[in-house]
Amino acid sequence: MRTAIVGVGNILMRDDGVGVHVAWKLIDTPLPADVDVTDAGTSAEAAFSVAGADRVIVVDAVRLGGSPGTVYRLTDDDAAADEEIHTCHDAGLIDALRAVAEAQPEIVIFGVEPGEIEWGLGLSEDVAAAVGRVVEVVNDELKGAQCS
Repeated sequence: MRTAIVGVGNILMRDDGVGVHVAWKLIDTPLPADVDVTDAGTSAEAAFSVAGADRVIVVDAVRLGGSPGTVYRLTDDDAAADEEIHTCHDAGLIDALRAVAEAQPEIVIFGVEPGEIEWGLGLSEDVAAAVGRVVEVVNDELKGAQCS
């Protein structure tokens, strides 16, 4: 089963770039051969990295009202069913991923509650501390464990 991991975000907007920071960490992590990691940044073209994937894991900043650095595991069904769930880059993200994937892949979103979304480089302390946790839960997901 091919898995595509897509880190989304704008690293020039502090915590908005958390998905990219996680992707960079995962790129430097030993992963199974059937797993591809893409630093998607804010480019819609990066969605093409999911073509042919059976499973897509998206990492992005997600505002759900928790404390900065809180890690959430959501499915695309969760996001579709709850109008309060929004990634910071959700302008048709799930629909675009499904269309490009050429199938109906399983889509899981790991969201991190941002603290600071403003011009600047680097993650806030709480969100930076969450990056390692997200790498762990993504690896658990790859192994088939359900994480929260």
